[in-house]
Amino acid sequence: MASSVDEKSVTRHAVYAMGPLALILDYGNVLSQPQDERWFEVMAAEIGTSGEPFRAAYWRHRPSYDAGIPAREYWGRVLHTLGAGRCDQNDGRVIERLIDADVASWTQYRDDVWTLARVFRDDGGRTAFLSNGVPEAMARIRADRPLERWFDVVVVSCEVGVAKPDPVIFQMCLTRLGVEPSRALFVDDRIENIEGAARIGLQTFHFVGTDAVSRLVQSVRSLSG
Repeated sequence: MASSVDEKSVTRHAVYAMGPLALILDYGNVLSQPQDERWFEVMAAEIGTSGEPFRAAYWRHRPSYDAGIPAREYWGRVLHTLGAGRCDQNDGRVIERLIDADVASWTQYRDDVWTLARVFRDDGGRTAFLSNGVPEAMARIRADRPLERWFDVVVVSCEVGVAKPDPVIFQMCLTRLGVEPSRALFVDDRIENIEGAARIGLQTFHFVGTDAVSRLVQSVRSLSG
């Protein structure tokens, strides 16, 4: 399917005129498609619970997983929260299925945004991939899409031990990019991350709504002009 991002719509003239500019992209729900909500119901049924408790436990423990705890520990905590009677927490086969299904749910790509990153970079801008991510998903993403083809800098929470919206991870990304906060546009779907980025002076774009891609293209054009 052809991308809806017009590669001529991100112009190069001001990238050089204004000095280094940067586009910092979140991964989940920005560079990837949103998780299919049915996924929670399917996986909950597999372990003998319902969708809402499973979803709550999944997100309750996710910050620790993003910050670097091992996958088996994360899923053990999820299963413990749901109750030991749901299934054997030590059943490696159950946890392996959960890990594999989780990775698959996060690796449906939003090609328009990848194209935008490549065009922006090709036209002289600096690009960064800044994600609260986990090793298993990152391994799949890197296998599917060598990130250096799109991004100058890659910062992932599980690899640096700190997660958004902690200001440390934003500063780390900016330092590696070599740009000041006011020279960068940060894109994320989660309002707490947008607010955290704004507090350190980053320009921000809240990626929500069916028109998010088209609005982002306009914001990038404004950044470059």
